[in-house]
Amino acid sequence: MPTEPVLIWLTNPFCRAMDRWLSFIRSGLYPLWLIAANMIARLGGMLILVLIGHAYSESNLGSYFGLLAMIGLAVTATQAGSGPLLVRLAQDRHFRTAALVVALRMLIAAISVLLITTTTSLPMGHYWPLVLIPLAAALAPDWIITAQTRFSRLGVIAVAGQVFGIAVAVWASLTQSLWALYMIAPAISLVSLALSTAFAFEPPPTRTAEVVPTDKGIHFGLVGFTLLAGFVPNLDFVLLGFGNDAMFLAQRIFLFCAGLIAAIASTLFAKQQTGKLRDIWLLAPMAIISGLLFLFPTSVAHLVYNAPSDDLIGILQAGAIWPILLAVLTRQILILQENPAARWIGWLCLVTMATSAFGLPSLAATTDIMVLIVFRMACLVLILFACQKALIKQQVLA
Repeated sequence: MPTEPVLIWLTNPFCRAMDRWLSFIRSGLYPLWLIAANMIARLGGMLILVLIGHAYSESNLGSYFGLLAMIGLAVTATQAGSGPLLVRLAQDRHFRTAALVVALRMLIAAISVLLITTTTSLPMGHYWPLVLIPLAAALAPDWIITAQTRFSRLGVIAVAGQVFGIAVAVWASLTQSLWALYMIAPAISLVSLALSTAFAFEPPPTRTAEVVPTDKGIHFGLVGFTLLAGFVPNLDFVLLGFGNDAMFLAQRIFLFCAGLIAAIASTLFAKQQTGKLRDIWLLAPMAIISGLLFLFPTSVAHLVYNAPSDDLIGILQAGAIWPILLAVLTRQILILQENPAARWIGWLCLVTMATSAFGLPSLAATTDIMVLIVFRMACLVLILFACQKALIKQQVLA
């Protein structure tokens, strides 16, 4: 027979309500502190942007951010859509296969570095630190930490990386050295690599997330969708806006949104979260940012840069819907990427986005370019919605 205190606990409505509330916090609010840590890291990134935005000319920053966009594509190619795949391989304890994937990442990183160094006209003495970023991305074992759902470690890594980045940015703003400017992002990458390596090989926790064994047939589609999600924030800016300094100054603000969405999505993926809770975490933060960009583009631009041009302000307002579209796109990718019937969709969308950009007319007005970028993303979202509906109908008929 249970003791009297136990009977009181089982029959007390207040205690049962508290149990439900604590359970909701554990199961529903798990991304909250990670988002807080990521927001601290992103605010660090914004602080870096403010420091260098007030210290360097628009032409220097435009060249720097243009090259960073190329590096961003190189990092995406280096990781080759393998992040979620490595998470699932680690959770299924297929470490030999994971080691082969990491070796492939290193090969792609070396090729990316070679292409950047041979196609960039800037003096190597300025930008050589940036080529360290793809190499660090290839080696970083943060996927092991994510697979174990030890998200607190990821928060520490993000914050520590930004602290070092801010320190280098302060140095750069005081000296106005181009070499120091180009060292900010590599400093963040190298510190993150060192910390993730240290945390990844800690003794594993006694409890890890319960996961369903992964069907090997979904790996191809998982990589394709992850590549699509990684390339989208950089692809159109590089293909449609390259050579326009204002476009890349605006892109740095949009990449703040992309980084936050990536952190939230990786958490939801590792926890295999579905339903309304997933949608709230993805859509609510980006809806707020879209509203700020639409209503107060001038304030946002002046917060980040010393003397923003009218072109930059116009780009931010024209692209205000971009963050919420990115959130919806990420939602569709999370829904489709582990569906074996959708394994080709991510690859086909990526190829279509890349090839169709070359057939578009060249636009002179920066706001027109941004509107075109938003339109292309909206089309991509509609395509993925249509694919989801078609797959659901196909499954019902089957």
